[in-house]
Amino acid sequence: MTTEIYLSLKWLHVASACIGFGSNVTHIFWLLAANADPVHGSNILRLIKKIDDRLAVPAYVVTTICGAAMWLSLWPTNTPWIVVSLVITLVLAAMGTVYGPFMKRWIRLTAEPQPDLQQIAGLSRLLTTAWIGITVSVFGVLYLMIWKPLLW
Repeated sequence: MTTEIYLSLKWLHVASACIGFGSNVTHIFWLLAANADPVHGSNILRLIKKIDDRLAVPAYVVTTICGAAMWLSLWPTNTPWIVVSLVITLVLAAMGTVYGPFMKRWIRLTAEPQPDLQQIAGLSRLLTTAWIGITVSVFGVLYLMIWKPLLW
């Protein structure tokens, strides 16, 4: 792989990671707004879902593809920080697959004429906790990408 291709992949990798992470970081403000506004909560949650589906998830897919291409072209396959990053990425993908259906359920519940506030509160806690886990995990992967620590 030429230096130009590698640097282009690296730029795209970093830019898409910033887009995905930036999108996720804003979610806490949207989640707080949805919880505080029962009238517009379902619309706010729909917006969060759109941001995820149309911006964050595609950005993370691009990040992963570019990262894998750079890894396979330059780094040994057993590089510790990359192995840990890949494991975290797989966990994040699994969390994201579970998060989506719960998010749709939360949207449906908040859109009902007489929403079950107890059920909504439970989903809100669950998804906010999941959001924190996802965001901290992505932050961890960003740390590994930048610092490339010697883990073992």
